[in-house]
Parts: sequence; C-alpha cells; structure tokens
Amino acid sequence: MTGDAHGPSGETSSTARDLEERLDILATFNEVIADVSETIAGASEREDIEQHVCDRLVQTETLRFVWVGTVDEESGRVAPNAWAGEGDGYLDEIDVSVSASHPGGNGPIGRAIRSQSVQTTHSIADESDFGPYRDTALERTFRSAASVPLRYDDEEYGVLTMYADHEGAFTDELAEPIWNLGHVVAHGIDSHARRERERELERREAAFSRIVADIEEYAIFRLDADGHVASWNRGAEAIKGYTTDEILGKHVRTFYTDEDRTAGVPSRLLDAARRDGRVEDEGWRVRADGSTFWASVVITALTDDDGEIRGFAKVTRDMTERKERERQLNAVFNSTFQYMGLLDPDGTVLRVNDAALAFADADRESVVGRPAWETLWWRGDGDRIAALKDAISRAADGEFVRYEVDIGGGPERPESTIDFSLTPVFGDDGEEVVLVVPEGHDITDRKERERDLRRERERLEFVNRIIRHNLLNGLNVVGARSDIVGDFVEPEGESHLRTIRNRVDEMTDLVRTMRTFMKVIVERESHEFEPRSLDDAIEHVVAELEAEAAEVDVTVDYTIGTTVLADELLDEVVEHLLKNAVQHNDKVVPEVHVDVADDDGFVELRVSDNGPGISDEEKRRIVDQRIEDLSDPGNGFGLFLVREIVESYGGDVRIEDNHPAGSTFVVTFPGA
Repeated sequence: MTGDAHGPSGETSSTARDLEERLDILATFNEVIADVSETIAGASEREDIEQHVCDRLVQTETLRFVWVGTVDEESGRVAPNAWAGEGDGYLDEIDVSVSASHPGGNGPIGRAIRSQSVQTTHSIADESDFGPYRDTALERTFRSAASVPLRYDDEEYGVLTMYADHEGAFTDELAEPIWNLGHVVAHGIDSHARRERERELERREAAFSRIVADIEEYAIFRLDADGHVASWNRGAEAIKGYTTDEILGKHVRTFYTDEDRTAGVPSRLLDAARRDGRVEDEGWRVRADGSTFWASVVITALTDDDGEIRGFAKVTRDMTERKERERQLNAVFNSTFQYMGLLDPDGTVLRVNDAALAFADADRESVVGRPAWETLWWRGDGDRIAALKDAISRAADGEFVRYEVDIGGGPERPESTIDFSLTPVFGDDGEEVVLVVPEGHDITDRKERERDLRRERERLEFVNRIIRHNLLNGLNVVGARSDIVGDFVEPEGESHLRTIRNRVDEMTDLVRTMRTFMKVIVERESHEFEPRSLDDAIEHVVAELEAEAAEVDVTVDYTIGTTVLADELLDEVVEHLLKNAVQHNDKVVPEVHVDVADDDGFVELRVSDNGPGISDEEKRRIVDQRIEDLSDPGNGFGLFLVREIVESYGGDVRIEDNHPAGSTFVVTFPGA
C-alpha cells in the first residue's frame, strides 16, 4: 500500500515538474520573441541579436547551453557566431557539418539544416545518431538537445541549438514553439540585414551623388523608369547647356536630333537597357542652344531588390574633339596614294584606306576583322602568306620590316610589285607593341623602268665593245699603214696623205671620247667611287699639255695631298678642262691657271684662262646642254662629257668670268 501510494504520488510530482519546466521554456520563448524587435532597433551588428537570444534562453533552469552557428558555403562546416551558458569549451571540441557523410553531420544540427525543420534529441546518451561528440556533451551534463534552422524569405541565416540538463526536455509539444522561435530570430536577423543594406545603399548613393555633382567632364544624371530626367550634375549642365530647373522632368528624347527621334532611337536604347541591363551608343546629340556635339553614351538600368526597373543611370561624354581628330586622321589616311592600314599585333585587320581597297577591288566589310593573310591581296600563294605571317610576327616583336612582294590586284588586274613595310607602334610603356602599320607603294612601273634601263645599258655596253675593239683597232691599223705608205708616195700625193693622217688622228680622238662617254653611261649606277689624287691628275695633264703646245703658260696652285671621290675618268675631266682653255684661247700665248681649294667637305677645281670670255647666254647653254643639242660630236662634246662625269660623282660644274679677261670653269667634287 505504501509503495503503491508512493508510486502515484511520485509520478504526479514528476509530471508536475516536467509541466513546470515546459511552461518555463515556453515563457522564455515568448519573452525572447517579444524582445527581438527591441533588440533589432538597438543592435549595431547581427551578432548582437544572436548573442541576446543566447543570453536570454539560458536564463531558464532547464537550458544549460545555447549557441547560434552559420554554415560556410564552401566547406559545409557550421561555425559558431554566438553562445551562452555552461559550455566549458564545448564548441572548441566539436566539428559540426551539414553533410550527412561527415561524422558530425547527423546530429540535430545537420539534420535541421538539411531538412529545414526542428530536430530534437530526447536522450543524448541513447541516440547513436547524435554523432561523435556524444561523450563530449554528456561530460557537460547535456542530456537532450534541439536545433531549429534560421530561415526567412528563402534567406538562410544559420541554426539555433539548445541543450537541456535532463532527458526529454524538448517534447513534441515544443516543436511548434521552437519553430516559431527560429522564425522570429531569423526575421530579426533579416530585418537588421535589410536595414543595414538600406543604410549602406543610402550612404553610397549620398557619396555617389556628391561625387557625381562635382564631375564636370561627364554628364551623369538619372532617369525615371519612363525615361524622364530625375537628377542633373554640373557636367550635364556644362555639356548639354540646360540648368537643373530647365531639364528636370523632361524626357530623354530632348537630347536627340529630329532624325533620331523620328527613328525611335531614344526608346530603342532604353528598351535595350531594360533587356540587357546596359547599353552603349555614339552619335550626335543636341544642346540647349540647338548646337550638336558627338556623344559617347552609356545607359545602365537601375533595379530594386525584386529586379523591377526603377530608373536608369546615364553617362554622356562630349567626344566632339575626338570625332574631329578621327575625321582629320581619316582624311590623311585616305588622301595618300599609298596603301595603308592598321593591324592588331596578331595580324587582324583593324583599318584599311581607300587606296588599298581600290587596288584589290574590295569593300571594307570583307577586310576589317579578318587576318591580313586571308584578304584578297595575299590569299592564294603559300609562300607569300608565310612571308607575311613571319613579317607580322617580327613587327609585333618591335622590328621594322620591309621587303618587295608581288601582289594581285582585282580580278582583271595582273600582279603588281609592292614596296611593302610593317611599322610597329609602341604603347605608353615604350615596350609593348599595340599596333602594326602596314604600308605599300606600287613600284611596278619603276621596276619596269629599271628592267628597261638594264636592257639599254646592255645594248650600250655592246656598242661600247664594238667602239673599243673594232673601230679603234681599225683606225690604229689605218694610221700605221699610212705611215708605211708614206715611203712610196710621190711629192704631189703627200698633201692627201697628210689629210688621211689628220683625219685618222681626229677620228681616233673622237672614238676615245665616245668610249669614255659610253663608260659613264653604262657604269653610272653600278660604279663605286674611291678616293683619288687630284694632284696626280693635274700634274699628269699639265705635263702632256706643255709637251704638246710649247706656246702655253700654265700655273698651278693647290695643296699637296688633295683627294676626291672619283674613278679613273678623273684624268679625262682635268684633261678636257685644260685643253678647252687652250683650244678656245685667241691669245698668242694662252695662259691657264689651275687652282684647288677645300670647301666644307667638297673640293673645288678652278681652271681659268685669258681667252675671249663667254657670254652669260653661252654659259647657260654650255652648262645646261642636252645630248640632242650636240649637232657635231666634236663641238662642245668634251664639256658635255665633263658635266656628265662630274655629276655622276655627285658634284657640279659652273662657269664664271675671269678678271680682267677670259673665263673660269669651276668644278666641285665630293671630298674623300
């Protein structure tokens, strides 16, 4: 009887205690729920809310330890944010995860997060799924536990976990209150987060507005969702000419030309920004005074948290000066007859001028954006393409490349020879090549002229060989035989023999002159000059002149060791000048003065005589005469030859008056 009485009495006492504990927990839940709103208002950080919840919950006699954790998205680990109660290092010893495959992922915490529902453990000692930290919990007299996910409006903020000091503390009756507690705490965290985001947005918008208001290089302003001006900065006023009061509320189409408004450009750009979030455009825009400017425009859609369009940000920059520079560049680019373009360092065609397009009979759209070796000029020849690729690669490495290439023109045009070059353009650092400029000049006609000249020189060389070997040798034979015949001629025939000998001598001199002239013509471009002694040439010619003409007075004034850039024809030049001074002199004793002087890298040879002098008109005729002006090769041919030889050296010839009488021939040679 006693035992029976005792039994029901003890059960009644235990039931009452359990009921009292549940009521205590419920009351605490209600108090925490009521406190959250007030806590949000005073909380500066999210952790303040979480810590208040933990502190308030452990004030019950039943709850021994409470903590709030958040999930690391990469690792899945649940990290503690706030805690309260008699944990005694508990959180340092556990490693909780949301993964079911993780040892610490199958307790109430992991299950609550995965299932998004309240999870309880009525007896930590008896439930094997609690995880590897059961002993750690029991050591701290944790006997039961409950976890609730903190989730509000699809936003996950972590998990709240509570531990009681006896088994069965979290009955099924408490599941709904625990869920409500988690919902309210998550709502409080969400409200705080939204409020902080709004405050941060307000701070950023205020800072942005202050910055935007002071920017003068750009027109930065806001449009409402329908495209009406809602804000205006200094740059917008400076660029577009409207004051804030004049433009607020006006539609963005105000800034567009009549043609663009008719074509629906403003609406089309706003629709593109709504669809894509951002749109860029360039074109003519209209200022308040009716003038136009070239604008670069970016329109960005502004959305709220639900993705609804609440307006647009528009940034406009006045690019009129750049547009004018581009126009000028295009004018220069397309005004040249040379073929020009711009390449990316990888060989992509960025730009090409009209001359190049006309040469290939191509349109710009079929060329720009393609690799250079795939364009009409280059395709169809593997070697030519390989050479171009190699040249572009070298230019991209900073090398100037130049070579000749045969390139096809249009369908009806044969290949042309092009003097082609690639010039690297370096960036601001002076090291990286940012552009490559290809240039081409059609040298087909020049190459044809060079071939014609080469063939002409070959013909002249053939004639020169005939003069040297056949004609000159024949005259030498005639001269020698006339000497032999002289022993057999009667006195009455001697005058005829003298005529023959004189004519042979004249013809021999003429042939030698012609040989010299042919040598100048044939070897002019290929001949290389070398330092030669002008002193030796003068001494040699003076000695010959004095030997041939006894009645001549020659004086020489020069510095020993004078050298000029010339060849073996230098003696011919000096000989013709000195003999001309004697042959065209009307004095009984011709006087010739030779003077040599250095003058700034050049050597000046002056040959003066005391003859009758030369009129100014005759001076010009002699210096400027052409070969067709020489009706008689023996008349003026020597001076013509002198001019041709000297000009081939890089010098010139002029004639001056010699005072008191006569003329001075002045020849300038490049100094050696």
